[in-house]
Amino acid sequence: MEIRRIKVPTALVWSAPTAVTKTDRPYLKNGDLTAWLASLKPAEKEQLADRNRTVTEALFNDRVILDRVEGEWAHVFVTRQNGRQERRGYPGWLPLTQLTASDEELEYPTTTVRLVHPVTALLDADRNPLLDLPLGTILTTTGQDDDWIQVVTPLGKGWIAADVAKLGISGADDGRRLLMLGQQFIDTPYLWGGITPQGFDCSGLIYALHRALGYTIPRDTQDQFANGYPVAPEELVIGDLVFFAHDHGTGQAHHVGMYAGNGQMLHAPKPGKTVEMAPLTTTELAPEYAGARRFWQ
Repeated sequence: MEIRRIKVPTALVWSAPTAVTKTDRPYLKNGDLTAWLASLKPAEKEQLADRNRTVTEALFNDRVILDRVEGEWAHVFVTRQNGRQERRGYPGWLPLTQLTASDEELEYPTTTVRLVHPVTALLDADRNPLLDLPLGTILTTTGQDDDWIQVVTPLGKGWIAADVAKLGISGADDGRRLLMLGQQFIDTPYLWGGITPQGFDCSGLIYALHRALGYTIPRDTQDQFANGYPVAPEELVIGDLVFFAHDHGTGQAHHVGMYAGNGQMLHAPKPGKTVEMAPLTTTELAPEYAGARRFWQ
């Protein structure tokens, strides 16, 4: 089993190499997600979902299992994103240029740090700006003082400010912390397959918030609904996940939000919309309510 690591801030995971269009090619070369998103027309963003072009994203330093190589593309399994499709991780395609050539385990003790701010600056060994990393990135640490954390990355040794690993959000429990973390992303655009503050899909928002707080949950809505602790409607508390399914709530789960108290939920609605607070009684979704799950206890 060959392991590689992601070496761009956010790697789009594609359903197939043939899903790539002319508009996507600059991103494949430079890994600049911001520029790629800016180049997409609204209709093209909707096509990401309609045609299932991208399936998820992988973050800088994430490990992937290399399944096979076809030309300039690699079929991989993203190990930090589990689900029903494959035990090894979320399957999809990445350009080889966004992967390291190998992955070596360090011979000395290390710890990890999770980045809990929307964006974190990674500095190189000389403390010069190198990359901006998104919420949820997990880095290997080899040293720390009051101001800086030394990290080892796919691009070599580097530094991050010590405060980027501090949540800065207080709450009585992690349910409230999850919600407070998520509320700062209100008005963030919906992006099919997105798990970062540059764009979320419904389950990607939920996955990203739990990941930032150290909870391992499935990537997709159906798998999130199939796991976790079931919660009755009268027992809903802030931070619980609320699910909606076809066939008046009895069929396949297709949407998820986070309960925010007072009959409200935080969710990423659909292409063309942004992350918002909305009532559970929303006309479109209320008849499809399927149940609730809790992962944070």
